[in-house]
Amino acid sequence: MKLEVLNAIEELKRAFPLSAVLSREDGNGGAYVIVEDVAIGCRYQPSSTWIGGHITAFYPYADIYPLFIADNVRRVDGVAFQPPVTHGAQFLERPALQVSRRNNHTQHYPQTAVAKFLKVLHFLEQL
Repeated sequence: MKLEVLNAIEELKRAFPLSAVLSREDGNGGAYVIVEDVAIGCRYQPSSTWIGGHITAFYPYADIYPLFIADNVRRVDGVAFQPPVTHGAQFLERPALQVSRRNNHTQHYPQTAVAKFLKVLHFLEQL
C-alpha cells in the first residue's frame, strides 16, 4: 500500500475517533476502507451507518468515487432515494447504497479522504 493511502487511512482514524476504520489492500497500492458506525442524523433510520470507498494508488490525485453506505438506511419521511443515491450496489460483499458525489477537479485540486467522506456525510444531511 502506498504511503499516501496509509496516511489517508490514519487521517480517517483521527477524524472518526469513535468509529472503527477497517481497511483492506487492493493489491495495486490502494485500499478499500470502511468507517463503521458514523452518525447520519435523525432524518434517517437507522441514524448511523457505515461509509466506505476505494482509495486508489493514485490518491490524492484521483477521486474516491463513489462512496457507499448500508443498504438498510431509509429516510424517515418515507421519500425514496433518487440519484445520486442509488440502490442495488455492493461494497466489500456488503449490500449498499451508492452515493455519487464526484470531484471532477481532483487532479488540480486534490481532496483528502477525510474531506471526501465529510462531503458525502454533509450531502446526506442536506438531502
